[in-house]
Amino acid sequence: MATVLPGTTSGVPGEAFTIPLPVLMYHSVGDSVSADFRRWEVPPGTFAEQLGALVASGYHLTGLTDALAHPLRRQVAITFDDGFDDFVSTALPALQTAGANATLYIPTAFAGRRATWLDGYSERNLPLLDWSDLAALADEGVELGSHGHRYLELDVVPTAIARYDVTASRRAIEEKTGRSPDSFSYPFGYHCASVRHVVAAAGFDSACEIGYRLHQPVESRFAISRLVVDRTAGSDEILQMVEHGHRDALASARRGLRSGWRAYRAARRRLGHGA
Repeated sequence: MATVLPGTTSGVPGEAFTIPLPVLMYHSVGDSVSADFRRWEVPPGTFAEQLGALVASGYHLTGLTDALAHPLRRQVAITFDDGFDDFVSTALPALQTAGANATLYIPTAFAGRRATWLDGYSERNLPLLDWSDLAALADEGVELGSHGHRYLELDVVPTAIARYDVTASRRAIEEKTGRSPDSFSYPFGYHCASVRHVVAAAGFDSACEIGYRLHQPVESRFAISRLVVDRTAGSDEILQMVEHGHRDALASARRGLRSGWRAYRAARRRLGHGA
């Protein structure tokens, strides 16, 4: 009788390592932001519904580094960008109720401050978790990752600036929490080959983009695709998403326009309008 390997269901050697990994991307759990920002906010009831549907369907919900280290057939990695303080007040209780874990990516220069990189949004005044909050979360088992230091578009700044920003973010997390972060999330999802090299050289084991599709095990761990979860995704939609990824034409168009959009942002920065 074949021995079933950890993380597999059939006993076929290496099976778990061929299974696509759904990685969900959240920002805020609440119901109080402006219409322009609502794409990035999920109401508390919807978030609880999403987690409940995944658990009821037999998915193991965990952080990204744990999911990569222990692949399972029915597993979903949950990630949060930005470190808004509603993670503690709203998202964490729902995760705990569902028996789930998550990875929280921190823009380290902004810890304990406001989301002032959100120019043009009233949410630029939203408070972010401070270092005491973040250290307590790490003690509770939440994975802390880096979201850069100063929230720069790393793919259009000089490599030396990108290197400083990435290493500064890693150092800040180590000094403030006593833990070395394993995972990185590119600010705005922007990256390129040189940025991926910088992140890897800084000592990170993985890095996330947006991507709008399932992460395939054969793909780079420094370009892990995530699925954007919005406020309209109920039980059926979240289950479809983790099975198939984003299947709409808009997501495909966004992937196809990346190089042109990078060129535009680089030109804009050279003209003095960038970060």
